Amino acid sequence: MKTVKAFFVMLYIQLALQYCIIPIVLFGLDENGEFRVWTHFYFIVALLSFIAVQIVGCLSAAAAVKMHMKSEYETLEKSWTLLKLKTIPFYILNFIYGLAYTVTLIGASRGMVVLFIFPLLIPIWYTCAFIVQSGFFGAANVAMLRKKYGDNISLIHYVLQFVPVLDVLSTIILKSKCKKLQTTE
Repeated sequence: MKTVKAFFVMLYIQLALQYCIIPIVLFGLDENGEFRVWTHFYFIVALLSFIAVQIVGCLSAAAAVKMHMKSEYETLEKSWTLLKLKTIPFYILNFIYGLAYTVTLIGASRGMVVLFIFPLLIPIWYTCAFIVQSGFFGAANVAMLRKKYGDNISLIHYVLQFVPVLDVLSTIILKSKCKKLQTTE
C-alpha cells in the first residue's frame, strides 16, 4: 500500500510541476535571455519527477498483481478506490493543462505543429500510462468480484479499467452493483 500511496502523491506533485512551468518560462530568464540557475534546477527536478512517477506507477501495477495473488482483497479494494476515484481531480486538471499545451503549440506555430503530431501526443501518452498502471488494480478487483459474485459482474469491466474515462464509470458501476449485491446476501 505504501507504493500505491507514493504513486498517488507523486501524481499530484507531477501535476504541480507541470503547472509551474508557466511562471518558470515567464520569469526564468535573466537580462541576457538565458535561463537562471534555479530554472535549470526546476527542469532537472521536473524531469526526474516525470521519470520517477512512471517507475513508481509500474511498481504499483506489480503490487496490484501481488496483492491479488496473495488474496489481500481489502488492501486491493482501498488501492483501487484511491487510484481510480480519488485521482479524478488530477485527471481533470491534467486534461486542462494538456488542452492549454495543445492550443498553445498550435497557436504559436500557426498550425504547423499539426504536421508534426508527436509533440501533441506526448501528454496524452504520458497520462494514458497512468490509466494503464491503475488499471491493474481495477482488473484485479474485477477478478476478485467475479470470484465472489460470479456472472453478476460482466467481463467487459476488465477492459474498461484500462480505458480513460470509462475506467471511472466502470469503477462507479461496480461499486454500486457490489453494494446492491451485498444487501441482498
